[in-house]
Amino acid sequence: MRLTIFAAMFAFLLWGAPAFAGSNPDLDGDGVGDVMDNCSEKVNPAQDDTDGDDCGNLCDADYTQDGIIGFPDFGQFSVCFNQPNCPNQQHTEPVSAGRVVSFADFGYFATVFNVAGAVGPSGTTAGTVACP
Repeated sequence: MRLTIFAAMFAFLLWGAPAFAGSNPDLDGDGVGDVMDNCSEKVNPAQDDTDGDDCGNLCDADYTQDGIIGFPDFGQFSVCFNQPNCPNQQHTEPVSAGRVVSFADFGYFATVFNVAGAVGPSGTTAGTVACP
């Protein structure tokens, strides 16, 4: 009887456990499973989302929430450049009050400006405009 129970437990660990473990992978390795990760392709363990759209700061330069990172977004970014207390425009960690929006933040913004589908992705808002 004990051998049967042991064999069943071993079989579960060998074949069943990986199925459960793989149900919420963490492809960016930040400790937050992709289903709950608000920026699932960039390491962002803090999960900062200062504009509250369920798309993390590290992959969200769409300040106007229109699905396009364009000149209206650049206008908002340029007002905050080299200024403190603009957490929506902070795209490098740590995102915090008082931190100055810098060239590192601009570097991210420049890579996504006018690029289709550049917002996201986020496991928390799959299929939405804010963070596809």
